Amino acid sequence: MPNATTNLRKFGPKQATHPSIGNSCPACNQEFREGDYTTLVAYGPGNDAEAQQRARTGQPYNAIAAEVHWACATGNLE
Repeated sequence: MPNATTNLRKFGPKQATHPSIGNSCPACNQEFREGDYTTLVAYGPGNDAEAQQRARTGQPYNAIAAEVHWACATGNLE
């Protein structure tokens, strides 16, 4: 469910078996660990021509996104 103040969806807590455990957060370079909360930060439509067209016309599209710690994206430790 999107957070009311950020409009970002909060994921977690991350389970030990999640495939991104051990990967680095691109915002802080710290590894994702069990119990972390994360979100996705969208970059945009990338080089997909259909997604670019949909974005230009205000339609939903699949975005290129990066997983980051919730605190890195929002400044909120909760």
